[in-house]
Amino acid sequence: MHSLGTALKKIRLDNKLSQEEFAERVNKQQGLSINKGMVSKWESGAIEPKTRMMKAIAETFHISIDGILGLQVAGKPPVKTIAAHMDDDLTEEEIEEIKKYIQFIKSQRK
Repeated sequence: MHSLGTALKKIRLDNKLSQEEFAERVNKQQGLSINKGMVSKWESGAIEPKTRMMKAIAETFHISIDGILGLQVAGKPPVKTIAAHMDDDLTEEEIEEIKKYIQFIKSQRK
């Protein structure tokens, strides 16, 4: 079964962030006042984030709330990689540009 706390922890770990860094990133980008203790309680399942917080997390990490909640559109499997969106007719140059863009996005995590 999909756990909201587990999903939030995965997002944090996938971004190589401590609970404090996770809170700071959301706060900086969304103008909120999340703290390490809140993140810890969310991840442990002691409490669930309010809708406003879920929206802020989704926007900060460029993911859907449905994805965080483990939901999917009926009849469509969840997409886990950008490769699922790439057409077979891309040129090598276009693929290299996409890879460069991915690296650029990753470099903005700091």
